This record gives sequence, C-alpha cells and structure tokens, in this order.
Amino acid sequence: MVDDHDPGHTQGEDTPGEEIQGAPPVETGAEVQARRRAEHITINRFLYRRTQQMVHILVQGRDLQALIENLLDRLPRQFSLSATELWLYDPEGTLDGLISGRQRYGQSLQLLDAIFSIQELYDTEPAPEIIGATDARMFDILKEARGVDSAIILPITDAGRLVGSLHLGLTEDSMTIGPAEEELLSHIAVVISSCLRSAVQQEQMGQLTIIDPLTLISNARGFERDLAREIAQSQRAAKPLTLLLMEIDDFHELYTHYGERRGNFVVRKVAQRLTSDLRQTDYMARLAQPKFAVLLPATGEVLAAEVAERARLDVEDFPIDDGRGAILQVCLSIGMVTWEPGQYPAVDMARLARQMETVANTGLENAKSRGGNCVGHARLSTMMV
Repeated sequence: MVDDHDPGHTQGEDTPGEEIQGAPPVETGAEVQARRRAEHITINRFLYRRTQQMVHILVQGRDLQALIENLLDRLPRQFSLSATELWLYDPEGTLDGLISGRQRYGQSLQLLDAIFSIQELYDTEPAPEIIGATDARMFDILKEARGVDSAIILPITDAGRLVGSLHLGLTEDSMTIGPAEEELLSHIAVVISSCLRSAVQQEQMGQLTIIDPLTLISNARGFERDLAREIAQSQRAAKPLTLLLMEIDDFHELYTHYGERRGNFVVRKVAQRLTSDLRQTDYMARLAQPKFAVLLPATGEVLAAEVAERARLDVEDFPIDDGRGAILQVCLSIGMVTWEPGQYPAVDMARLARQMETVANTGLENAKSRGGNCVGHARLSTMMV
C-alpha cells in the first residue's frame, strides 16, 4: 500500500483552500485615541443643543409632577413639536394616586391598566422609531392632535421591561432626523426612563411624609408643595388661582366637651364632606386640627366665592352621626384670596405663596370676627406681589 500522508506536507499548501485570517493586531492606547479623534459624524445642531438642554431639565426635575409637566409642556416647546402624548402602564393605579390633577392633561396623559396597547407599538426589542402618516399605528396615538404628519415614538422601560411610551407629533416642516439624530432620541428615551423610575420611587417615599393620617388628605407640608406647583402652573397658563382657608367654628369647645376621639371624628367627617364637593383638579389639605386649605386652579374670584359659599352651606346642613346616637353639627369660617397672573405679575413665587397664605388668613380672621359661618374675602395688593 502506498501511504499518501506526508508528515512534512501541509494540507492545502499546493491546493486552493479557505484562507484563515488571523485576529487583527491589538491597537495601542494612542492609536485608539487617534482613531477616535479622526471619527466624525454630521448631526442636526438644533436637535443636539435642545437635547442637551432637555436632558438637563429632566434630570433637574424635583418630582413626578415636574417630570410629567416637563414631558407634556416643556418638551414640545423645546423641540417645536405640534403635540406630545404620554402612555404609562399603571395596572394597580399607583401612578394615578401619585400624579395630582392628571385630568388637566386630558388625552395627552394616559394611564393604562393593560400593557398590550403599548407593546403593539414596538417590535420585540423596543427602540425609538419615526412612523409616517400611513403607518397603522398613527391611528392609535395622538388622536386629538391636529396637523400631525408623522410621529416619533420613544419607549419607556424599567429594568428592560416596557412600561410606557412617549409620542412626539411632527409636521411637514419639523426637524430632519437621520441616523445620528436617532441616537440622540435613544439617549433621551433612556434618560426619561431613568427619571420616571427615580421620580416614582421618591414620590412613594414622599407620600409617607405629606399625607395627614387622620383624614388621608395632604398635610401642611403637602400643601406647601401643592401651592408652589399650582402657582407655577397658573403663571405658565396665565389663569387665576384661588386659595380657601377653612376652619371649624368653636372647635375648641367641641373638643373640650366631647373629647379627642369625637373631635377627630368630626374633623375626618368634615374633610370627607368637603372633598366630595371638590373637582378632581382641586386640592385639599389639613393644616391644623380644625383648619383646612383648598386650592382651586383656573378659578377666578367670582366662581371661587360660589364654591366657598356652597361648601359653607353644605357643612352647615351636614348632620354628623357619631355612631352612638348623637348628632353633631358644625359650621365653617372661610377666608379666600385669588391671584390673577395678568393683573398681579409675580417674580418671586415663594414670596407670593407666603403672601397668599397671609391674605387668606386675613379673610379667615375677618369671617371669624363676624361670628363665623361666613366667607371673608381678602385681596392681594400690587405692592405685595
């Protein structure tokens, strides 16, 4: 037999075969830096600068409410968008309980108890995408927006799970977006996801310190936050804001006669009665044992006076059954003040908040001096603001 194997012969040496390429040479640190300096991309300067500014705004947001307002109010103005819309997955109603006055955003903010409609917008691996007018998904998003020709959809994730979607409406003359700009959109989607997760965690922890345990409405600390937020919102929207301060008349005598347990029972029942009369966009807080504050956004002095009088009459006619056969009836003294941004422009919002409380207290004291069970009107002066 002839042995065809030649130990000295390398297979493929004389015949064509597949060439095995070696690993590329390892770059030195200097070579890596030189290569990176030589790399260039072309990017929309307007979008790049505005993205930097928007990321800074988002990161600096104080809480969940600020994040929502930044996404639905400041972001469209920042990028000259025709509309924005935010969908968030909220199966247990957690976000619904944390976001104050979400009704003001209408269809722009949707809290969904099912994830399916959000998942349908994206592929298996959610990523920012531009969809045109003929895309079937355009029939599901931005339904109330006008003049939208296309849209950017940005996924919001938490630990890799899809938990929301932000939709940015574009018109024909909107920004031009290429591959480099899409990278910016991916970056801002990651920032939004991170900010949302952090804001929700902070809000849940903060709820423990701003809720009055007796009435389950805001306490004095929560009221300060609500007042500051609503002043800022009224300033942006150029709409009036009214503050009502309410106090249960002769509460000290009631407390002394009936004791702490029944006194607390009356406070809780009055709070429940007042809350039932308010709109979903109004806010109520308990400042002290017999004292409440009510914020009425987008409400001028005439309408606020009607709300205050209706609340006074409602409590006056409200029989409180203490569960032991006794019927207690109380009445309220109410002080009110209205801020009109157009008539009294303000720069120092913190000072304005203090002034509104002071003036409303003046109205409350006026009502009490007249025997109680009435509404005392007080007004800001130009010099004060």
